[in-house]
Amino acid sequence: MSNILFLDLDGTVRKTKSGATFINDPHDQELIPGVMEAITRYDLKEWKVIGITNQGGVGAGFKTLENCILEQRQTMKMLPTMDSVMFCPDNGRTMCYVPRQGEHSVITSYDYGSFRKPGYGMIAFFNSGEPRPKSLMVGDRPEDEQCAKNANIPFMWAHEWRGDKT
Repeated sequence: MSNILFLDLDGTVRKTKSGATFINDPHDQELIPGVMEAITRYDLKEWKVIGITNQGGVGAGFKTLENCILEQRQTMKMLPTMDSVMFCPDNGRTMCYVPRQGEHSVITSYDYGSFRKPGYGMIAFFNSGEPRPKSLMVGDRPEDEQCAKNANIPFMWAHEWRGDKT
């Protein structure tokens, strides 16, 4: 039984190298300073690190599903402690699960509510089955905070979690 650290990705864990608003090339990303240090505060024998992210650019036609999967795999290469990434490529009906090892899967279900944040379907999907002693959601946007509230788990702002100096 593991605790789960749910991390929003864009603006919380990663940013573009180019300065573009969105990642359009899987290699145009870098970790935000403080992310590696923040993760070291968790005993990874007791905590699983899961990325969750809305990726509406897929549904809007700005990137392909395949390119988005490569983007998530690149994030996991940069952050070797991340177990998997889940993302919603559309209006909330679909979730793509990208594990560190193995093939990705696409899930379409109404059993978990909306997969698109502020809906909490991605958290509900991962938290279903076994009870979790603790979970925490970290994010940088109001929809991340609302997702945690909807899932009834604690929330922390990304800048506080990373220990950003202001």
